[in-house]
Amino acid sequence: MHKTDHRRIVCTACKHENEVERVYCHNCGEKLDRSLLPKVDETQDAEEKARAGRKVRKMMNPNRVNWLLSVRKFVLIILFGAVVAAVCLALQAPRNTPEAKSNRLPESEAGDVWEQMMTTKPAVRVTLKEDDINYYLRRTVKSKDEPMGTKFERAFAGFEPGLVAVTAERNAWGLPLYSSIKFKPVLADGKWTAPIAGVYFGRLAVHPSLGKVAPVTLGTLSKVFQREIQQVDRLAVIEPGQGVITFVTKPAQ
Repeated sequence: MHKTDHRRIVCTACKHENEVERVYCHNCGEKLDRSLLPKVDETQDAEEKARAGRKVRKMMNPNRVNWLLSVRKFVLIILFGAVVAAVCLALQAPRNTPEAKSNRLPESEAGDVWEQMMTTKPAVRVTLKEDDINYYLRRTVKSKDEPMGTKFERAFAGFEPGLVAVTAERNAWGLPLYSSIKFKPVLADGKWTAPIAGVYFGRLAVHPSLGKVAPVTLGTLSKVFQREIQQVDRLAVIEPGQGVITFVTKPAQ
C-alpha cells in the first residue's frame, strides 16, 4: 500500500512550503534546495511496515480461519441444541396432568354445586377440588375433530395460589399435544377479568404475548360453558389455591 509523504521543502526565497516532489517553488519559481528536505523518520517507518506485515500475516494465517470455523460450528451446535430442547419440552405433558380415564368418583358434583350456588339467594361459600372439576370436565367436554388434522381430546384445569391453568389436549396424527393458559382472576368494578399470566406448549413456557392462542386453547370450553361464563359476575370471590378453588357468591337482589 502506497504511503503518502507529508514532508515539505521550504523555499529559501519566499518561504513557501512545497510538496516533496517539486524541484522549483510553486509560488515564486525559485529552484528549491533539496538538501533542506527533512529526513524520513526511519524508525517510525520501520514500525509501520512491521505493523502492516503483522496484519497481513494474521489475515493469511490458516489457524485464524480454523478458529473462526470452530466458533461458527460451536454457535450452530448451541442453537441446534436449544431447538431440540424446546421441541422436547413442547412435546411433554404438563406436570400434574390428570389421568385421561379414572374410576374415582368425585367428592362433589361440580356442575350441581355451581347450579346450587347460582340459584341460592343468600351469599354462599364453596370450595371445589381440582379432581372434582376435572371429573366434571371429562364428562362434559367431548372429543371432536378440528381443522388441520387435529382432534380435541379433553380439557383439564389446575389451580395454584392466585392462578388458574386451563389445558387443552389435542391429538395430531397420534401424537398428544398440550397447550395451556394460566389466568389470574381479577375483580374490577364488579366485573371479573382474567389477564393472562403464562402461556405453555407442553412444558415449554413462551412469552405471555402469545396469549392469542387462547381462543385455540379454550374455544371448545367457551362454547360448552357459555351460560356459566355469563354467570361469573354473580361471584364476589374467586380464590384459587393449591389444588382447590373457592367461590363466594354475591347475595341475590
